[in-house]
Amino acid sequence: MPFRNMLLALDGSEYSQRAAEYAFWLSSELDAELTAQHVVDPRLVDLFVAPEFGEELGFGQAVDTEEKVFKAIKRIGKVILELIEKEAEKRGLEITSQLEVGHVVDEIIKEADKHDLTIIGHRGKGHKMSPTNLMTGSVAERVVYSARDPVLVAVNPLDECEQFLVAYDGSEASKGALLAAEQLAKETHKSLKALTVVAEGEKTSEAELVVEQSETCLKEFHRSDVFSIVKGPHAKTLMDQAYETNSILVMGAYGFNKFEDMVLGNTASQVVKQTRTSVLVFRPHFVSQKKTGAGKKEATRCES
Repeated sequence: MPFRNMLLALDGSEYSQRAAEYAFWLSSELDAELTAQHVVDPRLVDLFVAPEFGEELGFGQAVDTEEKVFKAIKRIGKVILELIEKEAEKRGLEITSQLEVGHVVDEIIKEADKHDLTIIGHRGKGHKMSPTNLMTGSVAERVVYSARDPVLVAVNPLDECEQFLVAYDGSEASKGALLAAEQLAKETHKSLKALTVVAEGEKTSEAELVVEQSETCLKEFHRSDVFSIVKGPHAKTLMDQAYETNSILVMGAYGFNKFEDMVLGNTASQVVKQTRTSVLVFRPHFVSQKKTGAGKKEATRCES
């Protein structure tokens, strides 16, 4: 199982608290190392305090205003990390914390490259954005788009998640996602399901062949117990099924679209933006290889 070294990105919001629950759960179940990161973004000063308001706030100069606000934001970051350390200790878990200064997405991506999995909160569909949610929502989406390794986007509370649901289309990305999800299901004692979506008006024969060929990918579960085929719009069907079955949706970054599609491809991109449930996204870089020690790689492909 590749997830032995995980990064938890925190901003102190409700959504990063949900991400922390997933991180604690996976760290405990997988016996994985866990690092918590909070990024202090200097741009927050501009969001909260315009220099011309210095006198009204009791500061002598605008520069003084900015310095004091930045120090306050940094102190908040330290408190966020201290709280997560105390919570980890209560649960009998070890955690390493890091306070960084810089642009949030850049710093998360830089640190994510050192880990097998990044866990970040997402505001979820229908939530209104505010300046205090700088690390959630669109930032979570940009982390998914930019990270080389898997990203778990935490949306709904952990106690609502009963199984892993893999978006499967026979692509290499979806095969890798299926392999990892199967191992996750085994180690976390969750159910495993896989869904192949067929667009309205298309025949199911090709999807049936894809499912039949998937059997060699499964090691712990039987294909007949895992796979189903459903007709409908790809993204909406996946999101609806994940929501209705209380699932963590697992998907390859490319799938249902040509490999060369920009960013994630239409389906995965739409899901990450609009999902009502948590999503685990794999990049093509990761699903065909796994880390084995100090930067070494080995293949994880299944034959079909």
